[in-house]
Amino acid sequence: VYSIGQYISYGNSGVCEVVGTREIESAQPGAGMKECYILRPLHDKSCTITTPVDNQKVIMRDLISPEETRQLLADIPEMETLPDQSARQQELSYQKALHSGDCKQWICLVKTLNRRIRSRIANGKKVTATDDRYFKAATEKLTEEFSVVLGIGADEIKEILKDAFTI
Repeated sequence: VYSIGQYISYGNSGVCEVVGTREIESAQPGAGMKECYILRPLHDKSCTITTPVDNQKVIMRDLISPEETRQLLADIPEMETLPDQSARQQELSYQKALHSGDCKQWICLVKTLNRRIRSRIANGKKVTATDDRYFKAATEKLTEEFSVVLGIGADEIKEILKDAFTI
């Protein structure tokens, strides 16, 4: 159960603030009323999301703690990258990591893509649109969550991440 004013991670919407709760009529006939959270995505204050409290389809979780965040940042040099695969399998692997709702998976994805992007550039090749899209999405998810958790600006988090991935 989340509290009003609490920040949580909600599926692909990223970090959201719980701004309220309300009862709504269930979409299933005869099921009665359903308790729902009203969420406001951090990246779009003009939008609200209404989702059942017991939603099993979308990953809804507490943000990680400041200690966990600092530990993840410290562990980046030792973390594994995703395995090299065929282009189609690679993208499925990227999707799975991005939609996992797991900061560690996002870091592995960014680390993998950072390595691939640097390699392509070093070999005179262009960065693929797929690599660029997933790199930006995973970096944005990490930046947003780490910024809220550590209470520092997104630009500072991006610098910390940039430094951590260039080791």
